[in-house]
Formats: sequence, C-alpha cells, structure tokens
Amino acid sequence: MINDIKQLEPQAVFSYFAQICAIPHISGHEEAMGQYLMRFAATHNLPATQDEAGNVIIEKKATAGREDHPLVILQGHQDMVPAKRPDSTHNFLTDPICPVVRGHLIYADGTSLGADDGIGMAMILALLADDTLQHGPLRAIFTTAEETSMKGACNLSAASLQGKYLLNLDSEEDGYLFIASAGSQDLQVIFTADPLSAPQEISNNLVSLKLHLTALSGGHSGTDIHLGRANAITLMASLLLSQSAEFDFYLESAHGGTVRNAIANQATFCLAVAQDELEAFKQALLIEFARFKLLYQDTDPHMRLEMVQAEPTALFSFADTIECLSLIENLPCGPVRPFSEDKSVVETSCNVGIIATQDNVITISLMARSLNDFALDLISDKVASLCYLSDKTEVESPHREGCWQSPANTPLIATLKKHYHAVTGREMKVTALHAGLETAAFVAKNPNLQLVSLGPTVNHPHSADEHCDILAVQTCYETLRRTLAEI
Repeated sequence: MINDIKQLEPQAVFSYFAQICAIPHISGHEEAMGQYLMRFAATHNLPATQDEAGNVIIEKKATAGREDHPLVILQGHQDMVPAKRPDSTHNFLTDPICPVVRGHLIYADGTSLGADDGIGMAMILALLADDTLQHGPLRAIFTTAEETSMKGACNLSAASLQGKYLLNLDSEEDGYLFIASAGSQDLQVIFTADPLSAPQEISNNLVSLKLHLTALSGGHSGTDIHLGRANAITLMASLLLSQSAEFDFYLESAHGGTVRNAIANQATFCLAVAQDELEAFKQALLIEFARFKLLYQDTDPHMRLEMVQAEPTALFSFADTIECLSLIENLPCGPVRPFSEDKSVVETSCNVGIIATQDNVITISLMARSLNDFALDLISDKVASLCYLSDKTEVESPHREGCWQSPANTPLIATLKKHYHAVTGREMKVTALHAGLETAAFVAKNPNLQLVSLGPTVNHPHSADEHCDILAVQTCYETLRRTLAEI
C-alpha cells in the first residue's frame, strides 16, 4: 500500500498536492501560498504577477507551431476551509495538512483535506511544469478568499480574463461538466435581549449548565446540503425548546459552527436552570437527545451531547430565551427547492452556519444559495420576514454573489466530452452545481468566455471527512492534457 501521496499516479499532480498540503493556507491567510506560487513560476522561468488582492497569474507560451491557438485560462483558488474533529489539536495557521491514503481515497488526519481546491491547483501546476505537453498559450490564475468573500475573483482585472476558454478546476464530481453555479446571499440575524429584571435574585437559585453538541458530520453547505445531515445550531435550539413547557431556563450564550458555508457540526449553548430541577432537566435532555440520535442515525451516527456544570453569568429572561431559540429553530436550514431542469440538483437552499454571543447580543450567520436570482431574493425575504416578527431582531445582508450560467453546447464542452469518453468509456454529464464558484465574477468581466467547471471527485469538502478520489484525479488530469493538446 502506498502511504506517501507523492508516489501516487500521476506523480506530478500528487507531488504538487503534497507541497500544497505542507503550506498553511486557510482563507484570509494565503500569503505563504502566494509566495510558493511565485517561486514555482521563477523556477520554471514562467512570467508571473501578483496583484493587490493576492491573486497570482502565471503565463506559459504556446509550444512551437501553436502560437495562433486561442488562449486557455486555467483557474483555481488558493484558500481552503478549516474544519477539524473535536479531539484534533491542529493549528491551521501553522500546521501542515497530513494526507492519509486509504485504498483509492486520500483523507487528512483529523482535519479537512483542502482538496477543495488544492487538487485543482496541483493539476494546474503539473500542466504548467509539463514540457512534453503540446498546447496553445496558457494562463493560470490562482485567486484568494474564494471560500469567504471571493475577494480575489471580484478584484481580478478584466484584462487577465481576456481569452477564449476558461477551465475552472474547483468542482468536485468526476464525470460532470458544470455550466451553472449557485449565487449566494450572506445574511446576519442579530437578536438583542433585554436586561434581565432582578438578575441577582433569580441567579441565586440557579446553576449554570454548559451543553456541548459535537461530532456531527457537517459538510459543504452547497454540495452536501441535500444529504439530510443535522445542523448542530438548529438541533440545539430544538433540543432545548422541547423542554420549555416543563422547565424554566435562562440562556446565557450560544456559540457554534465555524464558517457560514459549512453545515455546523458543533455547538455550545450555556444556560441556567433551577438547582432543584437540575437533574430532572439533564435527564429530560438526554431522553430527547436519544430521539435526535435515532432520527439522524444514518447521517450523524457519532453525534454526542456533553453537559458540564459552571457558574452563572449574564442571563436572558425566560421569554427572551424562548423567543431566541424559536427564531433559531425556524430559520430556513436545508434544501428549499429542486432545480427545474434537473431534479437531482438543489436549486435553492439556506444554511445556518455560525452563531456567536457577545454580552446580550446573539449573531447568527446564514448563507442562502440559489441557481435562480429571484429564488435567492425569496429566501432572503423569508429570513427577513421571520425577523420582522420580533422587535428584538434585525437582519443584515452584507454580501451577495450572483448566479452563473453558460451555454451547454460549445466547442470547449464538445472537446472535453470527447476526451473524457476516450479516457473512461463513459459520457460526461453537463449540469448545474448547487455551490458557489468564482465563474459569475469572471463572466461579468468577459461575457465572451467559453467557461466550464470540472474536477475530480472530492467528497464532503469543508469537513473533517473530506476525501479525494485518486482514480478520479487520474481521469480528470488525462482528460485535461488531451483537451489542451487539441484546442
């Protein structure tokens, strides 16, 4: 069995992927990755530039006799989503990702792998370094902050996108060509509780309980949203509300999730309950949690609930506690509509990604996605309408990314499909992706681009279960090589 990924085929691709894994590069901290890409270009005598947004652009001249072929842009993003198991001590700012080979799959050791989009970057670097490849003019673009703000794509110069073809290598399903991707709307729901009346008198009779809900499967809020996985934030709200008819309790704080575009796989809620009801309250929570475990036994078999006693701090009133938890429970979370042209694809969804507390203010970060701009408006309006029911709640919409759709029949698509069939004997499917890609920003700057997105299979990105299919990398890379040799 091969344990060193640098020994996997194609060795050029996996050698670069190993180097990428060794460099910390979570969103917002891509400086070392940018330096690595610039060194790569210098080593291979390829002209390169880096703009103010951190985007790295590398040029490669056409092989002799192909100078008149159209420019092909190869594009991936530098950053990755940090996700790890509860028992992991990994520091994403300093520690390398440790790839582990299991059969025909590559995982990481307790963290997200970063194959989204490290494997796309690795394939681009291998193509740039291959002096045996016959090709027309090539341009490689490595953008920044794709997983958070898409800062790199939004600030990329229009001049860098003046070409005929663009291959985005950031999708994650072997055998699929994506010609449409979802737009997204960030939503911030802000709940402000009133100061608790007679806090000292009430708190003297209370004990504080810290609830840790951990080890849920999580995953990508686009590509995994249809899998029916539990969301730790909304599940915790439902768990507590199930006890509101029998017990009085007072919320102190709520924290959970890591990024808005990942299904929350952990949450910690602190609350206070009467001393003489503590044991009954805990027992009732465990009974209800057992029902949730049974409900999600197929998707989240390892979820667990821990309860730790603590000292009471600032408390919400019981009314504010119930109002806040009810708001959380009723926020849209999961698929909303299927795509009319392909029912196997989600058109519209919403994810409750992060919850945080500061003093008496709880902030909930959501990401709505849709392949239809109007449907994206509707889901955003639904969140706003729900918030209008409470005078303690406000909603903000800090950032929006547009949808993307390109023609399904182009010479580029025909060439990719032909060579994929030659490599695998299978037909490529042309469809839409319920996840955000940078392609919408690219087409806005050059509407004449023939643009598609493809990539090898990467399952459960944005989670500690992320893994990449080695055989699919081989298939994708060979398809790319043959396509570049023809167009």
